[in-house]
Amino acid sequence: MTRPIINNSILIIYVMSAALAGAEIFLPGMQPKEAGIEFAKIQQCKMCHGGTKNGEADPFFSWQGGMMAQAAKDPVFRAALAIAEQDVPGVGEYCFRCHTPRGWLEGRSTPSDGSALNREDMQGVSCDVCHRLVDPQSDRARELIEHIPPGYGNAMIVADPRNIVMGPYGDSEGVARPHQVEKSEYHASSKLCANCHNISNPLLAEDVKTQPPYAYGHIERTYSEWLLSDYANRGKEGTCQSCHYEQVEGGGQASRFGDLHRDYFVKHGPVGGSTWVQDVTWLLWKGQDMDKKAFEAGKKKALALLQTAATLDLTQPSAQQVKLRITNQTGHKLPNGYAEGRRMWVNVRFLNADGVLIKEIGKYDLFEDTIFGEKVTVPTLLDPYQTTVYECHPGLSPEQAKKFNKPPGKSFHFVLNDVIVKDNRIPPEGFNNARFKEHLSEPVGATYQDGQYWDEIEYDLPEKCAKVEARLMYQSVSWEYIKFLAEENRTDDWGKRLYEGWKQTGKCAPVVMASITKEI
Repeated sequence: MTRPIINNSILIIYVMSAALAGAEIFLPGMQPKEAGIEFAKIQQCKMCHGGTKNGEADPFFSWQGGMMAQAAKDPVFRAALAIAEQDVPGVGEYCFRCHTPRGWLEGRSTPSDGSALNREDMQGVSCDVCHRLVDPQSDRARELIEHIPPGYGNAMIVADPRNIVMGPYGDSEGVARPHQVEKSEYHASSKLCANCHNISNPLLAEDVKTQPPYAYGHIERTYSEWLLSDYANRGKEGTCQSCHYEQVEGGGQASRFGDLHRDYFVKHGPVGGSTWVQDVTWLLWKGQDMDKKAFEAGKKKALALLQTAATLDLTQPSAQQVKLRITNQTGHKLPNGYAEGRRMWVNVRFLNADGVLIKEIGKYDLFEDTIFGEKVTVPTLLDPYQTTVYECHPGLSPEQAKKFNKPPGKSFHFVLNDVIVKDNRIPPEGFNNARFKEHLSEPVGATYQDGQYWDEIEYDLPEKCAKVEARLMYQSVSWEYIKFLAEENRTDDWGKRLYEGWKQTGKCAPVVMASITKEI
């Protein structure tokens, strides 16, 4: 089953052809060097906001441990970028809007391979970038830029060039500081996160100046999923920040100078689902401008968050069957993030009275494959068609595949993809089919009723089964994606470097999100 993202195939061909010829990919929002924007260096922020008494909640330390700080260095991103540039020359500049906003806005996103980015640009989503952002549809934005975005997403950001840092507080009396401060409700809202977590392919839009990003070219829909869920109606407790920015009990110290204790204080490294990419990033960049302890703290936070994302319930409706219910406890689809490598599956083990394994479904183990023409033994999910694998698969329609001389169906060529061939991820609480379809985020290849934010799977019990063990597994980068990034790259060595780093850092082993056992 496939779902076209846009029906105007003639327009797709025209726009894609223009991009392949090197045409500029325009999106509204602040343009490079518009309004004279310049950002502070990381070390300037560290002087006051590092070395506080907050321990792992230190603003600079916790930011360093999150993947936003590594957004420009992430080897998975760099390997994917090279292939995207092969497919559509110039598209990298679009990618840099999220992965290094400083490089984009200060005018170093060309060449689009990132070769002009400087050391500060490589700090990813830096402190000053986030704290200078203003609502792109606000009156202040209209004073600063020419092209107001038609919606939230696609990194159509606006940053204030004034020497003012914005956040949930607007006071710091009696404190000597190199900048002013201003209270910003925007920084406490999920709209801030929408900038880089509602992503669409602009090559598939009819008019990027008038279409909101959810209306074309589905790449990621995290913000849309949240917006259409019940979490969006829960006030402060339902925002993206309430889950992904861990609140520090008792508050914390905003600066190491003066008395700036805040009752509401969060760790500044936003937590996602990555527990492996930190290791390969450290390895391939040799720890430059990184903090190993911060990385380890960030990995622990990510695992802890993953283990709150779902609950399991195992019942026995009959003597011959058990039923597993997986309930999504997040404010978006589960799993989430970039679609190409992330997946979640169910591992079920059936044991006899002596604890001996009778049968296993969803087994992750070694198998033989090839890469660069050589045989290798690698770990992967051995029986993806026997278990339930929750994932989103973008792909190519027959027409698009023919145009680019590639096979139709599932595809890792994300800038060429024009359909979603599978999306059975579990919806969030408040799910509504019609509303999700408006945002091009309806289920594909699966059926969920309105209001359903769980999935149920029935298993036949093998003979002499005395115990059932069920585990929900999560993996952020699959072997299949690693292989694609390595073999498909004909431009630079990022694919091969990622593969070598993958081998040296645990091969992105899956983690257990939740588990449950039932005696039969």
